[in-house]
Amino acid sequence: MRTDHFRPTMFIILCNLILSMGTVAQNNIKQYTEGLNISFDLIESKRLDKAISLLNQADISLQKANALFDKLTEVEKKERVSGNYQKALKTLIESSENYKEAHTIIYSVFKNKADLFWKKMSRMNHYAAGMDKAKYYEMEALKKYNRALIRREQVAENDRYEYALNIMNDAYQLEKLAIRDEGRAVQICLDYPVEYNYGWDDDLSLEEIVKIMRDPAVKEPPADIFATVDKDAEVDSSLFKELIFKVQIAAHTLPLTEEYLRTLYKGGMKIDMIFEEDWYKYSIGRYLTYDEAEATRRECNVKKAFVVAYQNGKHIPTQDAIKILEQRKSLEKSKSE
Repeated sequence: MRTDHFRPTMFIILCNLILSMGTVAQNNIKQYTEGLNISFDLIESKRLDKAISLLNQADISLQKANALFDKLTEVEKKERVSGNYQKALKTLIESSENYKEAHTIIYSVFKNKADLFWKKMSRMNHYAAGMDKAKYYEMEALKKYNRALIRREQVAENDRYEYALNIMNDAYQLEKLAIRDEGRAVQICLDYPVEYNYGWDDDLSLEEIVKIMRDPAVKEPPADIFATVDKDAEVDSSLFKELIFKVQIAAHTLPLTEEYLRTLYKGGMKIDMIFEEDWYKYSIGRYLTYDEAEATRRECNVKKAFVVAYQNGKHIPTQDAIKILEQRKSLEKSKSE
């Protein structure tokens, strides 16, 4: 009786699994080379095959994560602490990491091809006049790819499933656009010195691209995770009237929004932004002693937070700042004696 019941049940499970695998694992490299005529060598093809395999794994993991989340009660979704909720979130993050790795492989295969072209031009002391369009697409690809990386970081550090799923989708779309733009740059490089009218969607005319390349004031509206921070604006001088210690919670070459920063730091302290050495640095607190800053670092629950020091508006090594304070105390003590 048990054996007869077990066999059809297992058969149904296996059939459903095969069908689900078939409906999910539909990725192929053609979806990333649409509108392009690019050939790949054996090593590149193997890397792309690995990327497609990772994409298929990511699709399956995402399906599992959504299925787990759908089974949660409303209380579990609201409180976000149950084992089932954490399992769904963990599976979602695993899916995100697979998507990230897969798209990074495809992007790097395209970028390496473009890099080879520019290196060849450099060796020949030939700067490939008229290649503004290829340079523009490479610039756009890098910008989108960097934005996607920030989105992936948000997924990995978030504890809200639905929010993580939304920003994960943003990252996915940005990565696909980055690969598309890098692929277009490669196509232009491979066709050089012949110029074609490719008829790509969302393509710009050469005149529009030249204007953008030559006029840095012409910019896209920032994406929602990028704050419109003026890096040339003066920093509030009240931050640096004395030697102070702060707790740095994040840093990036691109400005970050308050929304994203609050996913890293969930406390109520004001977040300061300092732009230096081409980095946007975000920190909390203003302390006259290292111990006060270190106490905040321990309590802020930001994994990669650390104490930084500033004197006269300039960043200095934390150990140097501690020595300066010790010297001041020693001098004051000697004067009092």
